[in-house]
Amino acid sequence: MTQHTYDNESVQELIGWAKKMLETKNYPTEKYQINKCTSIINGKLYLESLIAMISRNWENPTFHSTIEQLWEYREKWESREG
Repeated sequence: MTQHTYDNESVQELIGWAKKMLETKNYPTEKYQINKCTSIINGKLYLESLIAMISRNWENPTFHSTIEQLWEYREKWESREG
């Protein structure tokens, strides 16, 4: 698994990526399995909620796991496309 940083630039880039997915409607429209423990049933709502949580709390280490969720989702989604 890739080691990520939680600095402002990295987190803002990740949030920007998620916002672009919402703008272009490039997210799963059906159930999407991220890993054996995480299934997304509403791609739009999933992205909106992660963007909101991360945007407000990215500096709090308690939310680093939420940032990791979005990175994991991004890595899986981009590997599907490529």
